[in-house]
Amino acid sequence: MKLLAPAKINLFLEVVDKRIDGYHNIRTIFQKIELFDELSFEEADNGILLTVEGAPLPTGHENIVYRAVKGIMDYANIKKGLRIHIKKNIPVAAGLGGGSSDAAAALSGICSLWGLNITFNELLVMAADLGADVPFFLHGASALGLGRGDELYPVNLPWQMWLLIVNPCIEISTASVYQKYDSLNNTKMLLTKDEKDIKIKCFMHSEASVENIGGFLYNDLEAVVLRDYPVVRELKDELIKQGAAGSLMTGSGPTVFGVFLNEKEAVKGASEFRKKGYKVWVTKTLRDNKIEG
Repeated sequence: MKLLAPAKINLFLEVVDKRIDGYHNIRTIFQKIELFDELSFEEADNGILLTVEGAPLPTGHENIVYRAVKGIMDYANIKKGLRIHIKKNIPVAAGLGGGSSDAAAALSGICSLWGLNITFNELLVMAADLGADVPFFLHGASALGLGRGDELYPVNLPWQMWLLIVNPCIEISTASVYQKYDSLNNTKMLLTKDEKDIKIKCFMHSEASVENIGGFLYNDLEAVVLRDYPVVRELKDELIKQGAAGSLMTGSGPTVFGVFLNEKEAVKGASEFRKKGYKVWVTKTLRDNKIEG
């Protein structure tokens, strides 16, 4: 059995406060995009054999997919073995949610492979235990995320966007970004709560459009990453110069995206970034929860 695990972008991300458990409460608009990792599953005699192509990732318990598989097999008391192969197309530690998406695909994939009688709510609990972003990938294409990002409400964005995704070929630790955000002294880059409320309500009520979306894209974590990694700011600015209607860093970075009115303009802009050696994808937002291969 084969599955596709989509990447995501954050169209809006606000850090609300720090929780007593060390995590952060956020408000975010998640959006899946047509950039996929590819997972294949095959029954084996015993044990879990994980292989990864396209990224130097661990294949044991340190890997979130391995933990997802072991967790659901233990929960369902499965004594069979499983071979899983992941072809990584989504860059690692890039703010695109590749690992979380792979873990969600593994949970749903195993349920389908063996016809497990596990409810959706049970899957959500397992997903949340694996990581804050994992539950979103069990839902539809767009959602409002509250709490750690695992309290989810569907959002109907009535349009598809052409995107130019640019990764500067560096990795940034999510934990370090949040830690630096907590000690942020200069808050001039941050909007007021009222300003943030206006932006997120526009997404919730479908008032944003491809043409005017640049006025609604927002990410609190840019205050840290743009300061410490000037290349991210340069990429955002260059996307606007190339004709993007808006540009934003997704998640904790360093990947940025630009929203374009059509595929032709996005492709044209991509060539300029490729000349400079960046990783580039021209893609669009997903309308459905498309995970089947």
